Amino acid sequence: MGSPVTDTEAPDPAPDRPGVDLESRASAPSPPPRTAMQRFWSRLAVDLGKHVGIVSLVGLLITLVAGYGVTKLQFATGQDSYLNADDQVYIDNVAYQDLFGGQAMLVMLAAPEGTTIDEAMTPANLAELDRIASELKARPDLVKAVVSPLTALQWSESLLTRTPDGAAAASPLESAAGLATVHALEDEPSEEGRAARQADAAKTLERFNAIPPEQRSLLGPDNQAWVDLLLYDNQGGIRRAQQAVFPDDRHALVVVRLVGNASIEQEGEGSVLVRDVIERSNLEGVEVVVTGAPILLKDINDYLRGGMLQLGGIAVVIMAIILVLLFDVRWRLLPLAVVLVGVTWAFGMAGYLGIPLSLVTIAGLPILLGIGIDYAIQMHARVEEEVVVDRADHPIQETARSLGPALLVVTFDAVFAMAALRFAAVPMIRAFGLLLAIGVAIVCLASIVLPLATLGAREYRSPTRRQDYRESRISRLVVRLGSLPMWVAPVFAVASLFVFAGGLAVEEKIDLQTDVLQWVDQDSKGITDFRNVEAQTGSSSELGIYIFSDRYDVFSQEMVDFTWDYANTLLAQEDDLLTASSLVTTIGYAAEVPGATPLPPRAEDVKAGYDLAPVDIQLSTIAAPDGQDPFGAANLIYRYGPSTLEERKVVKDRILELPLPEAITATPSGLAIVGVGLLENLRANRILLTYLAIGFVGVFLAIRLRSVVRSLLSLVPVLIAVGGTSIVAYVFDLKLSPMTAVGGPLVTAACTEFTSLMLLRFLEERRRGLWPRQASDVASSRTGRAFVVSALTTMTGVGVIATSSLPLLRDFGIVVAMNVTVALLAALVVLPPILVWADNRGWVSRGEIPRDILLTTTPRLVGRSEAEATGAATKVPAGT
Repeated sequence: MGSPVTDTEAPDPAPDRPGVDLESRASAPSPPPRTAMQRFWSRLAVDLGKHVGIVSLVGLLITLVAGYGVTKLQFATGQDSYLNADDQVYIDNVAYQDLFGGQAMLVMLAAPEGTTIDEAMTPANLAELDRIASELKARPDLVKAVVSPLTALQWSESLLTRTPDGAAAASPLESAAGLATVHALEDEPSEEGRAARQADAAKTLERFNAIPPEQRSLLGPDNQAWVDLLLYDNQGGIRRAQQAVFPDDRHALVVVRLVGNASIEQEGEGSVLVRDVIERSNLEGVEVVVTGAPILLKDINDYLRGGMLQLGGIAVVIMAIILVLLFDVRWRLLPLAVVLVGVTWAFGMAGYLGIPLSLVTIAGLPILLGIGIDYAIQMHARVEEEVVVDRADHPIQETARSLGPALLVVTFDAVFAMAALRFAAVPMIRAFGLLLAIGVAIVCLASIVLPLATLGAREYRSPTRRQDYRESRISRLVVRLGSLPMWVAPVFAVASLFVFAGGLAVEEKIDLQTDVLQWVDQDSKGITDFRNVEAQTGSSSELGIYIFSDRYDVFSQEMVDFTWDYANTLLAQEDDLLTASSLVTTIGYAAEVPGATPLPPRAEDVKAGYDLAPVDIQLSTIAAPDGQDPFGAANLIYRYGPSTLEERKVVKDRILELPLPEAITATPSGLAIVGVGLLENLRANRILLTYLAIGFVGVFLAIRLRSVVRSLLSLVPVLIAVGGTSIVAYVFDLKLSPMTAVGGPLVTAACTEFTSLMLLRFLEERRRGLWPRQASDVASSRTGRAFVVSALTTMTGVGVIATSSLPLLRDFGIVVAMNVTVALLAALVVLPPILVWADNRGWVSRGEIPRDILLTTTPRLVGRSEAEATGAATKVPAGT
């Protein structure tokens, strides 16, 4: 009897020891199936091959039905994808859009350098603006209101020339604006303020009287002096009441408010309508630029419908090239055909289940392509191996018995990892998890059934020529990668914990990119126009706040005073808020005078202003009291300067912290707030999803492998891969989008697929009588080609997305391709020495291989009597 092997790596057994001949043992016929499960797989393999015609017919019918399901897929890029229906932000935004309409389209009118915008307010241009508004409002299913420079000037004209009851004013002092000026003078608390107001009123009256009555018309032939009076204050600047539409003396804005709570298709149609109408217009002497969030969202939606299919086609072509060059088997393109069928089944099922395609779920296409082709490659490679090595008389049955259960294990690995995404706080990520969980199961079914039937029929009609087995260069490379000495195994185990902890530590420091503007092609016309408007006017977005009371009427003095104080407090507090626009502020600003006290307007003046306002301004500023709501609601809109969502979150939080009087609420809403809500949802439990994915997979493996130790050993590379990808993202300053932010579960799924297949193949070789190191080398060499080819095709599937023009998709392609690379290296480099080290002590194989093989091929047990060996084996840690 030889002496026991020490804790160092076991030497190769002597040539005369049973199990030493690597190839003969690896090629030895397996015993006939004994269990019901083995008989099931054997029977399945035979039946599928014998009835390939029926299988093909059924597969064709399923594919046709699934193809119809694909046509039912709906694209979703609205707030339903970002926010939950019970999120307060969602509820508030729905209420806001019900009251005041949806997203705004902006049309910028820019006067040439050296001129001012009032020069462009010619009768012809104003008439054209009137025609544009009429054409747009002819589509009430798309457009709620149009506020243009003409609308703003008409309102000022009415306030200056009409009494509160709408009659023509005999003089400016009798007009609604004149009465508001008188009321402000009466309310002025200081002598200096009263003097300033009197002087300013006199100057306004002087300017008014200097204009001949026949020229006091916006659409008259000579309107320049009248436009100047309405637009400029007595100090020569743009009146503060006009700055929401005329941000400076060279620019004016047309705000087209689309209908509220519209579908993405409606918003897209509305944006096209606005752009088409403006492009056909005859506005002269101004630069015209159309922009707005609806255009950007439509660009994203259009890309999802066409661009992703184009990228998918490119990925398929590259996958085919990889298979032709590296997958040296008969019918080497079969895995690609199988995965295309499987992905069609998966997305067809998604269509029938109503799983929407969003910015995140559309990424399921390359992921399912990668996972599916991996399964199909593994199945195809194993059939070829069984035929070439001549291990069994029935290679298809042997493949089914050996690999079928293993593929089910890795499928459940992926399903449980993806199931963690169902706990995400973001709806589109939950839908992504559901799509992947269902899709992986369907793709696995296709990857088992279709290759077994196809290759079974092929081998029956045209058997593959059997030959001596020769390891490929790829196989030898994989063996070399996993041939690290055993002493590194404990190091890897400890390092995995540190790497995982390090990854979690930097997770909070990795930037999240949830700004919709950054998701769009930065060279596209849509984003170029958006940035152009932003640069010239200082703003291209807005923040809406709706003010409501269940005690005070919207035209009550209490509501007027609150709105005035609230609006100006926020302007003074937040630098990113440029101008405030509401019924109250417009009337109040119209009566403001330099040197006088800023005073809230009287409620009667606000009501008069509302009654004289064009209908579009009424719709945009007040949800008037009615039978259902006797109090009404007021709209307060801020022009928002360029800022990140992080900065806007700070603003939102400060807004919500402002004290409010009893019975009055002020609720921020709009796209900026939706973006902040998405940011908060992503941060809510993003890291928890990684914990859940690893936990779910670990529990499943412990149950399926009947060993806590085997499960933990499988997870060591997973911890390294998950932590490593986070560290790499942090080091290279990668920004995580809603897609890439859920990388933890994806890495867990990819890595456990590799580690589970490697572990199960290791146990299979151990059952054939190989020692741990030999079993590891055979497992690596035989599966190496399939692993590398499948990993390359998977990386291609997602890597092609890195060429997308959308930064959102491009970053996803880069990060996920990196994730797959790290997962593969972790599985091929880290797992083999860990398995050898652990199984030299019997921790991996005990309970999974015959007892006589365990006692004669486990280094710790060699050379001992059966009693001694049994005693040593019982000292293995619990759970193995």
